[in-house]
Amino acid sequence: MVVSLWPVLALSVAVLVWGTTFVVSSDALSAASPAALTVARFAIAALVLLPLAVRRTGFAAALGSPRSALLGLTGVAAYYGLQNAGLLYTTAGTAALLQAGLPLATVALAATFLGERPGPAAAFGLLLATAGVVLIAGAELARLNLGALLVIGGVLAYAVYTVQLRGQPRADPLVLSTATCVWGLAFLLPWQLWEVATGRAGFDMRVSLLVAVTYLGVVASAGTLVLWTYGAARLSATTAGAFTAAIPAVGYALAVLTGEEPSLLKLAGSALALVGTAVVTVAARRQQLAEPVRPPRKPNG
Repeated sequence: MVVSLWPVLALSVAVLVWGTTFVVSSDALSAASPAALTVARFAIAALVLLPLAVRRTGFAAALGSPRSALLGLTGVAAYYGLQNAGLLYTTAGTAALLQAGLPLATVALAATFLGERPGPAAAFGLLLATAGVVLIAGAELARLNLGALLVIGGVLAYAVYTVQLRGQPRADPLVLSTATCVWGLAFLLPWQLWEVATGRAGFDMRVSLLVAVTYLGVVASAGTLVLWTYGAARLSATTAGAFTAAIPAVGYALAVLTGEEPSLLKLAGSALALVGTAVVTVAARRQQLAEPVRPPRKPNG
């Protein structure tokens, strides 16, 4: 069986873009409150995607689907909301490195709900990646760092989102990602209203913030939503989850380049996580090439 290169390219571009967002979001949070930044980001994404999606067949049905609501809750509201809230209490580099837990969480959920069982090579890779995650997050969690806990909550939510996407291989990526974006924005609005009601809302209309929000909305939200929806629906959830190993490497490298103090422990953990997830990716790809094509089992719920 020949596996199409396009889903692989789509996921690769998406994770590289995501790796840049931790530094951008961390800087933006000096001029905007977490809810305001997150809502503005996905409001821009919705403005980009809606005019393209409303003319396509199936958009109304996708928007009214409970599955789209779940995708919006987990892949937009919970993941990005918890990430931005966590960045108030931890560094951009730590938040980026904690994404190393994404492949592990995705594989565990894929095994439970999709029946995707990793072989011996993939299991060894997961063991390495787990050791890396412990090195990365152990010190933060040992101090009960609130930022790390919030980011990890978002990581778990995104693993649920990736597994749910696997049940949508025939969906129009633009239609499904737009419906996901709209639902995510709807779930974020109560948080924004709470910020306003409690006096915590803020959005300084400086040029640097407007540029950051535009990048986050157009490139890192609208663009990556479509790319990830397309790729993750067409590859195994284990393989899609393993692609997220690039996020910690890119994110931490940018954080160090922009002034964050490097940590040998975090660098070692990141290296272990990357090696482990690379092993998982290669093992999953070989298994996919060896197996006949069959439709994915729909996730429970």
